Amino acid sequence: MASTGGMLDSFFIEIAQSWRSHGHTVSFAAGSSMVSDQASLIPGLSRRPGPGTFRALAGLRQWSEGEDLDVIVTNSATASALVRLAGTRAPVVYFCHGLHWNELRSIGDRVWPVIERMLLSRTAGVISLNSDDQTWFAGRLESRRRLHLSAGVGLDLARYPVRDLPGGPLRLCWIGEFSPRKRPHLALDTAAELQRRGVDFHLEMLGEGVFRAQIRAEISDRGLSGCVTADGSGDAAAVLADSHALVHTAQWEGLPRVMLESLAIGRGSYAFDVKGVRDIPLAQLSVDGDSTQLAARIAADWESGRLRRPLDFDRDLLDYSHAADGIRQFLPSFIHTVSSTSTRRREPHVE
Repeated sequence: MASTGGMLDSFFIEIAQSWRSHGHTVSFAAGSSMVSDQASLIPGLSRRPGPGTFRALAGLRQWSEGEDLDVIVTNSATASALVRLAGTRAPVVYFCHGLHWNELRSIGDRVWPVIERMLLSRTAGVISLNSDDQTWFAGRLESRRRLHLSAGVGLDLARYPVRDLPGGPLRLCWIGEFSPRKRPHLALDTAAELQRRGVDFHLEMLGEGVFRAQIRAEISDRGLSGCVTADGSGDAAAVLADSHALVHTAQWEGLPRVMLESLAIGRGSYAFDVKGVRDIPLAQLSVDGDSTQLAARIAADWESGRLRRPLDFDRDLLDYSHAADGIRQFLPSFIHTVSSTSTRRREPHVE
């Protein structure tokens, strides 16, 4: 289950298909509809907590009991907190896309660890995606209750075939939500520094969000209209294939899927050394927030020819089958915690 159906569409369709192929029954639940499958809609469940959020508790219990679930796999912060508070008979395994803090620099950052420690008493097991979160959970849960997936949920590699590098001038892309955590302004700073260095390049920024209008205005104001565009959403795989590299500027991540997609297609990434991002293979990292250093690294690799050479990486490591098999083998150890009131025998039923 997740806060929105879109999250399930994005991350769990191939995994669910794999589980079903092994004879298991899989149910979905979310606060909004799915495109790729049917999901039970939970009133009050959304991406961000609000006045009606706790209405979801009863709906989550009813869904769990109505589907007679053996185990619940939950992801996204709000949904994961609510289902653990709901008191379902089915044990809850937290699929952690990313603990919501980086280096505990602010008061807000310090609140999240307190909440998560409280919720661990209601958590049967956890699945982590990055080394920082893995370390945090390792100090609080025994190893049998933890699973680490170094490639996250993985990818359907058929959707991200290796593409030849483009010719011509340097082409870069930035793909994500125009939001405070993704920090698109730092991509513009990087572009401005590349322009100052005399690099012939184009940066395509793909996505939507609260900052997009501001970014578009800033592109014009800073004289970057000839080398930077931010025209909204589009085909990420196609944009990656038409680029020499991805620029990623997030403040922190769980494990950034777009960087894995870039790697699968055969493109490297330039980013800051922050949680989640530092776990991406072959990523070229700079000091957090230092766009001048990031631009210098990109310029040096372009001038040396490094960005014109194919990557040497075993892309099979990114296949979703590794996550599907790992989770499927991990979940049965929690099924014995289901209430004994359910007496019929069946294949494990997971969400």
